[in-house]
Amino acid sequence: MESKTNPKRRIILILAVILLCVGLIGTVFTLVSISSSERTFQVADQEFRTLREYLRETDPDAVADLVRPTREYAAPLSVNAIVMLSILVVSVSCLFIGGGLLITKYSNTQKLEKIQQSNISLLTFSALCVALAVVLSQIRLFQMPQGGSVTAFSMLPIVLVGYWYGAKAGITAGITCGLLRLMLGATVFHPVQFILDYPLAYAALGAFSMFRGKRFGLQASYFAGAAGRFLCSFIAGIVFFGEFAPEGQHVWIYSAIYQLTYLGPEIVVTLIVISMPPVMNAIEELRLLRMKQRA
Repeated sequence: MESKTNPKRRIILILAVILLCVGLIGTVFTLVSISSSERTFQVADQEFRTLREYLRETDPDAVADLVRPTREYAAPLSVNAIVMLSILVVSVSCLFIGGGLLITKYSNTQKLEKIQQSNISLLTFSALCVALAVVLSQIRLFQMPQGGSVTAFSMLPIVLVGYWYGAKAGITAGITCGLLRLMLGATVFHPVQFILDYPLAYAALGAFSMFRGKRFGLQASYFAGAAGRFLCSFIAGIVFFGEFAPEGQHVWIYSAIYQLTYLGPEIVVTLIVISMPPVMNAIEELRLLRMKQRA
């Protein structure tokens, strides 16, 4: 007879809630701080542009002596930037870890153990999916100037690993894929930007296995994973690529538009394709084949 209380699972739940709270508070605090700094920058930048236009008409020689204000939170060596980025990285990591612990807590672990293949089969399938994701990522339909591109369904293989084998396998495959993408050529301006844009962003693709077995579960897992990748890239865009924002445009709007320009089309097209009956049937056949091999 099973015990009514499981101290280990209770500890996992408490730890997950604490990590999620810390991560949420830290992320909100950092984004609010960045937003406040951005408003200060926008005011200073507007004053700079007004003064520059005035001097062009009255004293053109003085224009060269003007120093345009910079975003303090994006300066790599400033104390403010280092503290803010450290809080951001720790907070996002806490969100991922806490979410993973919650998935573990509310998953039917005994059922998962019964349907899970051997480690060799899991590693083989994960390796094939990572290799396929890397190959597809090199088929670039459109390339963005500061990194990012519309690719041929390159996110789907990592989502499949997480959807079929669980969040742990999906996150591991995602991190591996992100590191391989880095080795094959990536846009990196800062170590923290690298962590957000590659390991964390790709890990998010395989993290949402809780929709398995539900109607349109694969579509939900794909959308949630892609949203996680968008969030990581969105934050990286705010902090590290704000200088590329057009004059007068808020850096949050610039980052959101930039990320959606290349992620949006691939997400929409992939969701349409995997919702087609022939494709859904093919994926189901692969799942049944995997079940037969396990048996």
